[in-house]
Amino acid sequence: MSASTSTAALPADQQSGLDTMDKFERFEKWLRDSGAHFQDLELREYDTTGATSATALRDRLDGPSAEEMDSGEEKKEAGGGGSDDGDGAALPTSGSNGGLSSSCSNAQSEESEMRGVHCKTSLAPNTVCVAVPRKCLITVEMGQQTPIGQAILLSDLDLDAPKHIFLMIYLLWDRKVNGHQSFFAPYYDILPQTLSNMPIFWSSEELAGLKGSYLLAQITDRNEAIADDYHSICEVAPELADIATLDEFKWARMCVCSRNFGLQIDGHRTSALVPYADMLNHYRPRETKWTFDDDRQAFTITTLQSILAGAQVYDSYGQKCNHRFLLNYGFAVEDNREVDGFCPNEVPLEICVPPDDPLYDARMAFWTRGEDGMHAGTAGGGVSALAAAVAAASAGRDRGQDPTAMVESALKAAAAARERNHHLSPGGGSIPVQTSSVKRVRVCVSNNENTRTLFSMLRVLACNEIELRAISSTPPAQHHSSIGGDCSNYVSRALLGLANAGVGEPASGGASGGSGSSSSTFYRTCRDIRHPLNVRNEKAAMMLLIEIMSKALKTYPTSLAQDILDLVNESAYPRFSNKRHAKIQVRGEKEVLHHFAQWAKAALDVLEVIELELAIERGDVGADGAPLRRDEPGFDYLIRVMEDEESSGGDNALHHTIVRYCADVLGSLRREEIKIMRRIKLISARDPDPHEHNN
Repeated sequence: MSASTSTAALPADQQSGLDTMDKFERFEKWLRDSGAHFQDLELREYDTTGATSATALRDRLDGPSAEEMDSGEEKKEAGGGGSDDGDGAALPTSGSNGGLSSSCSNAQSEESEMRGVHCKTSLAPNTVCVAVPRKCLITVEMGQQTPIGQAILLSDLDLDAPKHIFLMIYLLWDRKVNGHQSFFAPYYDILPQTLSNMPIFWSSEELAGLKGSYLLAQITDRNEAIADDYHSICEVAPELADIATLDEFKWARMCVCSRNFGLQIDGHRTSALVPYADMLNHYRPRETKWTFDDDRQAFTITTLQSILAGAQVYDSYGQKCNHRFLLNYGFAVEDNREVDGFCPNEVPLEICVPPDDPLYDARMAFWTRGEDGMHAGTAGGGVSALAAAVAAASAGRDRGQDPTAMVESALKAAAAARERNHHLSPGGGSIPVQTSSVKRVRVCVSNNENTRTLFSMLRVLACNEIELRAISSTPPAQHHSSIGGDCSNYVSRALLGLANAGVGEPASGGASGGSGSSSSTFYRTCRDIRHPLNVRNEKAAMMLLIEIMSKALKTYPTSLAQDILDLVNESAYPRFSNKRHAKIQVRGEKEVLHHFAQWAKAALDVLEVIELELAIERGDVGADGAPLRRDEPGFDYLIRVMEDEESSGGDNALHHTIVRYCADVLGSLRREEIKIMRRIKLISARDPDPHEHNN
């Protein structure tokens, strides 16, 4: 517990001096008297009512010398911002790091809560500009030591954000029990009285601005999680209801959510509220770093670059999607982009096997493979053993060890798993397991792991019967190995890191009808198909991607073009307003959806050219009986045009991830398909009718 100091017990002259100060001056005096250092900085109040333009507002925020403008969430990444190395765009937050406004009081009656920290003098790089002593921090452990905190620890409740809960409990308990006698009373006084900028407190009219956005579901989930936590705690600690209503509990949750720091103090991981440090607004790229200095026993903020006198001193809350900024901090970044152009804004996509799919049972078996012990390997079980063997065999090869024993062990484990499943099931068959066909993947404008997972799942959904059998079924009997009974040489070679025996064999139907050479690869789950199976399948996958993007865009009441126009109108969408932040959020989502729609369309254009080239390679004839010929530019020319437009940054330029996919991924697919066709021609030339040898 912290020490308790009563302002009422001060001498009359000192008390009189405090009475003439505003709450922020009293707050700063309390910190200085407690040993905090921030002598080169000052708090400034922002009045945005007279700012008629974005430029005027930025001038007021930055001063005349400035040149720049989930479950739970920590204010920063743990480790003093040391991992926050990226660059990116920035925006001042509305409010003292966490925003203006709770349902606890009327925002209209409050004085302006918009403040920021500014330099009194110019600061050199590597300057410790803030030092807040340990005794001024509110930590998780302090909340755990309260009577309510002890009750929570003894009950072993399953709470949504446990660390946040204990900070909230201390905040609510200390304010109620100790009131103005609390050591932290000056800090409590400057906390925003309302948090109406936080989406969980938005009105129904404001929430309407998010129509179509997945953020609406997250807001509902957040409200429900907070309410569940409140009622659960009240069951084990009824006194919570005496110190806080549900609305006050929500207010405390969002105060903590938007202001807490993940720290390591004396080697112990914790979270803390840090007065003054939590008033720095957000900016990317970061220009300060923070940590808890064990030697000084203080939380410190250090400059990473020169900061001019009068300029606002910013902190970076990290590289985040706007939905996290808005949900947890109450603002959305207008241009949420890193210096290298990367935009972390995301959209979650839900993908499933359609119930009316003619191949529903077979597709679901592969779609859910790996989610339980039943959908595990080839022919009915053991994927965990096979997966472990893949990793072990790979590591063994790296060390020069023979991985054969690992493969044999894995195949035996898979067979044992199938046998256990057989005996455990009352009817001798597989035990039914409840699995969902819906899979969620978050995507952004990037060719990252999530994008590759999305494309893999699309390829599974686009499979025809032959392709689906090839990627999910036990390989043909002629490939079976004596090692594992019904486990195949196909699996053995996959585990050993070798090409499958059948990879070199021509695929039936070539590019248009067969499974292609890639289908001979062993896929453990529906997320593992990282390369196109064949031209037909990739084309179907891209058509499915367009369908998904189109369906998602139709859920919004306005278009992306309209959103862009709306944001230009600052009188209708004022800076720092909830209405504007909602518009920024939905615009960002639509930008991601349009990106993937454009990706699919560009891919289909390239695949159409590849299809024609493959038809010519096969010697196909047209409707007139004449051999097909290419009148339009071919693949190589098309890719050169894409690359040139990307380099020049023209109006028709595609994003570099799309260009690289078309050039590299589709280019590799094209080369592989041509190679297969030429191999078929060579075999046919050597052995025109192989069936004659069997007669």
